[in-house]
Amino acid sequence: MQDQFINPQQIRSPYTGETVRPVFNTYDANGKTYEQAVMSDPVTGHIIKKGLVSIKDAKTGELIQDYNSALSDSNTTQSRG
Repeated sequence: MQDQFINPQQIRSPYTGETVRPVFNTYDANGKTYEQAVMSDPVTGHIIKKGLVSIKDAKTGELIQDYNSALSDSNTTQSRG
């Protein structure tokens, strides 16, 4: 599931070199609130990246998973050899 999460930091557009800042939106589904970030080139409008930032319990607002926890989960489950 960690591949669905993105790190919502500003980046440079591969199309124009302009600074791209994430735009956030949220939606509720199955008792959870999903926060999503979309990064688009400010000149061309091309979507560069899009993915989840966090998943929270819709009733309590308690964090279930985010980019950092998904990243640490993947690092601890990979075999190194």
